[in-house]
Amino acid sequence: MRKPKRSEPDETADPELEELIERDRAELLYSLGGGSVFVTVAVSFLLILLVQAPGEWSALLAWFAAIVLVSAIRSVDIFILFPRVRRKPFDGRKMIRRFGLGTSTLALLLGSFPIFFFPHLAVVERAYAFMVCFGMAGGSVTVLSASFPLIVTYCTAVLLPGVAETLIAYQPGGQKFAVIGIVGYISSFFFARTTSRTVLRGLRLMRTNQVLTLRSEQERVHLEAMKSDLADANESLERRVCERTAQLAHEVAERERYAAALRRLASTDPLTGLYNRPTFTARLAGRAEGSVGAPGRVALLFIDLDSFKQINDLRGHEMGDQVLRQTAERVARVIGATGDVARWGGDEFLVALPDCGGEEALRHAERLIEAIKTPITVGADVCRVEASVGVALYPDNGDTADSVIRAADVAMYAAKREGKSRAKRFDPVLADDMADRYDLEQGLRDAIKGDQFRLVFQPIIDARTGACTAFEALLRWNHPVRGAVSPATFIPVAEQSGQIERIGRWVLEEACRAATGWPDPSIAVTVNISVSHVLVGSLLDDVEHALAVSGLPPSRLKIEITETMFLHDADRSAPLFDRLRQMGVGILLDDFGTGFSSLSFLGNLPIDVIKIDQSFVRDAGRNGYATIEAILSIARALGLQVTAEGVETPEQNRNLVERGVGSVQGYLFSRPIPAAGVTDWLQMTGRVPDRPFDPAAAPALAASA
Repeated sequence: MRKPKRSEPDETADPELEELIERDRAELLYSLGGGSVFVTVAVSFLLILLVQAPGEWSALLAWFAAIVLVSAIRSVDIFILFPRVRRKPFDGRKMIRRFGLGTSTLALLLGSFPIFFFPHLAVVERAYAFMVCFGMAGGSVTVLSASFPLIVTYCTAVLLPGVAETLIAYQPGGQKFAVIGIVGYISSFFFARTTSRTVLRGLRLMRTNQVLTLRSEQERVHLEAMKSDLADANESLERRVCERTAQLAHEVAERERYAAALRRLASTDPLTGLYNRPTFTARLAGRAEGSVGAPGRVALLFIDLDSFKQINDLRGHEMGDQVLRQTAERVARVIGATGDVARWGGDEFLVALPDCGGEEALRHAERLIEAIKTPITVGADVCRVEASVGVALYPDNGDTADSVIRAADVAMYAAKREGKSRAKRFDPVLADDMADRYDLEQGLRDAIKGDQFRLVFQPIIDARTGACTAFEALLRWNHPVRGAVSPATFIPVAEQSGQIERIGRWVLEEACRAATGWPDPSIAVTVNISVSHVLVGSLLDDVEHALAVSGLPPSRLKIEITETMFLHDADRSAPLFDRLRQMGVGILLDDFGTGFSSLSFLGNLPIDVIKIDQSFVRDAGRNGYATIEAILSIARALGLQVTAEGVETPEQNRNLVERGVGSVQGYLFSRPIPAAGVTDWLQMTGRVPDRPFDPAAAPALAASA
């Protein structure tokens, strides 16, 4: 195996370098090949002009046309196609082969001249042709120096055909031309070898230097990158050490803050920052026992926010939390450093005022009530909150912290019963009232299960025809010990204790069931709904359930509501009653005129009927019917029907009918009737659309209610 010379690097050492050299060879060939194409065409044309072969002009022109055609194709390749190829990395060997194909084709065409035309030429003309061929072969050594095999191919194709034709034809002087051709061919071979090696060596050295320079630069960049990476790693390590040190310091500080926060949480309410129940109780006990300051009188104020549950239900817990925070700030600001303030739970707050008498404690309570009732603004919402305050004294109303707190709680509930937004001092009589209230709450929990509730029904009469159009369902409670308990007594207790929803659901179901048994399917049943039942959000489901289990058509159910129900949250209540009306359920506005209705407010309510409160009917005899007439005018303007409650005398009935009241209800027609007596009452009185009314039969059945 031949070893490479010192001047010839190992061609297999670096494929990348060899690929670059091949591209350089191709570019060199194409860069020099453009001129050679035009030279070939020019020399071919000159050759035709120099020779004298009149009988071969057609062949000469055909030969020249072939030269021009191949040259044109090579020009397209050299000047158009190759510049597009070299715009991106290309296969050098492939392009050399493509260039060699065109060059070899032209060489063969040139070499064919002696074969076709020497027999017809004189010696001088042959000499001209040989000179042309020698010149083209010599020029190829330079033009094709980037490819030694291509030089050999070109010279062979151009020179040897003429030499061979001369020897075969054997004309005088031809041997000299043959010898000259052979010597020229061999000489061009050696000269081409030297030139090609020199060119390739130059290309190799140039590319080797470029590659070495590029790799040196890459190594330098790599080393710089490593240096930069090491510097970054060192900087990152130092930064991480610093960060970890700072983190450890932060963790230590956080643990200390966390421990402090735990201590605060153990003693304060997280929402308001006030004392929590255990801490306040301990401090109150300490004051009572003398461990916190000197033992003496302590006034305790028990604060409860009125209707706070409705704010939570209607506006959301976030709004409720904001109200509690601002209320706590106001209470703490009013009390200042004169006493302890705590959040007792929910919407309840406690205040302990040392060395404070009863009258002074009441003055503090009044200031708290005024401070709390100032409207609270949260974003775009405004809430108005009021408070009831119970006041108790240590040791007058209790000899322990727990007992005096219970006393203040009793006083607070007494304030609520008297109308809310007021303060009330503890009185021993209140304890009995609270015990009575507690007994009612417990009794209500067992009333449904113990079958203690029952419904009675008072008829609603069409004022024009005297026919019964509906019955109002009224709830009665027969307590096992107390006996009959007035709705005015137990309904407020049910609302305050959160039981009204369960009771209201029972009333709806029972009223619908009862109505399905009445003989006239056109008679409706009306059911009073509490504000609290609406606010819990289950009324729609309860109505749908009652109608489903009873089978009563929705058109026979009427819901009675009060004006105050919309004042709590009209935006929430109105869509609910709209939905009920879409189902076919009627909506009646009960006790109209006793609330705060305005014409614009009333016009937007989703109602069908206005019920005039019985107080207007009762007072009409003394004060005239102006108020009732005004209500009737409003109803007609709004397209609403009107029912008058509390009609007890024929005179009242006559005046109401004359003024256009549509329906009437009251003792004149019947007292409330037990559920089992409704059918008998209808049959005995004839209060159906096609039968006359018998007033004598009404009282007998109603008396049993």
